[in-house]
Amino acid sequence: MTSHDSHTRRLLTEIERREGVTQRQLAEELHIALGLTNLLVKRIVSKGWVKVVNVKANRLSYLITPAGIAEKAKMTRDYFNNTVNLYTETRERLQERLFELEAELEGDDKRIVFYGAGEVAEIGYISMQGTGLELVGVVDDRPKRRDFFGVPIRPASALSSGRQLDGTPFTRLAVMSFRNASNIRVRLDAVHFPAESVFWL
Repeated sequence: MTSHDSHTRRLLTEIERREGVTQRQLAEELHIALGLTNLLVKRIVSKGWVKVVNVKANRLSYLITPAGIAEKAKMTRDYFNNTVNLYTETRERLQERLFELEAELEGDDKRIVFYGAGEVAEIGYISMQGTGLELVGVVDDRPKRRDFFGVPIRPASALSSGRQLDGTPFTRLAVMSFRNASNIRVRLDAVHFPAESVFWL
């Protein structure tokens, strides 16, 4: 789904939800430029998905048509299919990497710590269930919650150069992020965490 398709789906949703909504309100609600909103609205009006209603001489509002409702439903199904496919691909990639980590630790302690407690870590946690790895801690720089599946979330400063998190020993620090690698390296260097004990996805 392209960004224009995504904007179009969101426009149709908003027009259906807020009867008589204006272009300016749509632009503000969807956080897109008024010019882009105008272009997209013209496109969906020309397709018959939305009709224009004159509220005042200088003010227009929009109503979704039955064809627009049907198109929005189709676009929503496509959006969810794309999301599920992306989730599946991400889970498979993470599971492969975690199996590689497990093989790398053959004969060693398989206790690991996640660096990151976001969406990638959540998928990683689910993917890890088919391995012999044990999650004993989670590090996150800006945690949105106190724990991660019952495991407390700690700041990077709680890591030690001796591969411990608040005194709990572990074997590898698995970075659960596809972004900000350079920032994470800086934080790990600051606490003198050994680079050879970091597992990158």
